[in-house]
Amino acid sequence: MTPFKRAFTQATARYGRFSHAAHLHVAWHLLREQPALAALAEFRSGLLDLARRMGLQDKYSETQTVAWILAVLDHLDRTGTSSEDWDAFEARCSALFDPAYLHAFYPPDLLNSPAARTHFRPPERLDT
Repeated sequence: MTPFKRAFTQATARYGRFSHAAHLHVAWHLLREQPALAALAEFRSGLLDLARRMGLQDKYSETQTVAWILAVLDHLDRTGTSSEDWDAFEARCSALFDPAYLHAFYPPDLLNSPAARTHFRPPERLDT
């Protein structure tokens, strides 16, 4: 079983479906088990494969995939420890569980654009 499939199975068992929180759970597991670039590659290929098998290719977003795993990595790095369990991470990083979290870095029209679905777009500075 691949690391993605193992993490996916754990996440869906916990959340009952592959929700936003389950996506974050998978990213968290992969980042704790592998270097960041390997975790990103695993996350990306796992999500693409899952989307293709379910006929949901139009739901996959390259930009969101990369941005979410980097957001989880950033929050993991803030602890300085790998001993934190998922429940502690979830409680400490509650902002990540709001799907609108990325709107602080991306205008919604860019984040949901066809270009962002097929190619990674770096975050933009937004005036707040």
